[in-house]
Amino acid sequence: MDRESAIWAALAAGTAIGAGIIARKSAAAAWRRARHEEPPLNLDNEDASWRSILAWAAVSGFCVAFARVVGRGAATGAWRKALGRTPPSV
Repeated sequence: MDRESAIWAALAAGTAIGAGIIARKSAAAAWRRARHEEPPLNLDNEDASWRSILAWAAVSGFCVAFARVVGRGAATGAWRKALGRTPPSV
């Protein structure tokens, strides 16, 4: 792997990880605001229903995936703006 590919891989991974963390925290805050309860993060909790667990999985999964796509697009745009070409394929 050449230097440019390594830099792009690190940038893309960092952006995806950061976007995923922010999205998960935002989804949890939105869940608390909408449902007035904590998201069902612990599956061993007897108070959590399957409906609630599956809803949280769908909401948080969508938010994280969407944020990763947006983050990757932003990283690609920044790369193009800075270097004038598309990022290398990794």
